[in-house]
Amino acid sequence: MISKFLNANKFRLFLGLIYLTSFYGIYMLFNGVSLWWLLAGLVWSKIIQLIGHSIGMHRYFSHKSFNTTPFGEKLMAWTSLLLGVGSPIQYARNHRQHHKVTDKETDWHSPVVDGELYTALGIWEFNSLKWFMERGGMTPRDLITHPTYRFIHNHYYKIWAALTAVTLLIDWRVTVFLLAIPSWIYHVELNVFVNWIGHTHGYRNFDTEDRSKNNGWVHLWTLGEGLHNNHHANANCYDFAVKDTEAFDVSAWFIDKFLAVPGDNTERGRIRIDG
Repeated sequence: MISKFLNANKFRLFLGLIYLTSFYGIYMLFNGVSLWWLLAGLVWSKIIQLIGHSIGMHRYFSHKSFNTTPFGEKLMAWTSLLLGVGSPIQYARNHRQHHKVTDKETDWHSPVVDGELYTALGIWEFNSLKWFMERGGMTPRDLITHPTYRFIHNHYYKIWAALTAVTLLIDWRVTVFLLAIPSWIYHVELNVFVNWIGHTHGYRNFDTEDRSKNNGWVHLWTLGEGLHNNHHANANCYDFAVKDTEAFDVSAWFIDKFLAVPGDNTERGRIRIDG
């Protein structure tokens, strides 16, 4: 009975621990812990968001918007683990479904359907496994055969438990401020800036069927995730900026400089329109 309960609710319990640990860290900032630890957590969160989420989970694993090397695949996969959002296989399954049903009843996180506060607070993430499965989605067969992605998927919570144990042996502040809080910051920013503002506030270049919007300052703060309407109209592009006047896409720059190699996906990874 207990085993069945834990298996059905393991992600919501795991995410709950990340939030509680992060709240404890914030509390300890008022009880003697240096603010430098919080700054370190914010900087580290930005690094793992850039490589693990914006480039890895989003543009590569979910949309395969550029070609890269085996080393690049492993770098993105292992970095994405630190986000605390599940394996590349799990994330791609959910995100591809989001693109199929954006702002419709079976979307995971639509402020249009579920309400802005519900989406911004990330309440949707705490639903049960049954809730996620009932909303649909297809197993990303292009990812499940990759040994690294499969290993991370099969041992995700064991790896996190090992990371927690090792960092606690080093210093509890490492666990709180460099493991839990960077993940918590990522979840907060994803829900507030991308899932909420990205579907409610901004301008549109494309007349898509959803409510996706572009927001320049969000794009800069999230290192490339703010031109949401551009992305929903052209999901296979790794560069979300489609106009020369739009905010600089840090993720696209990083892909160009360090990860992309020639190939069909890379070739169609950029478009430009007038304006």
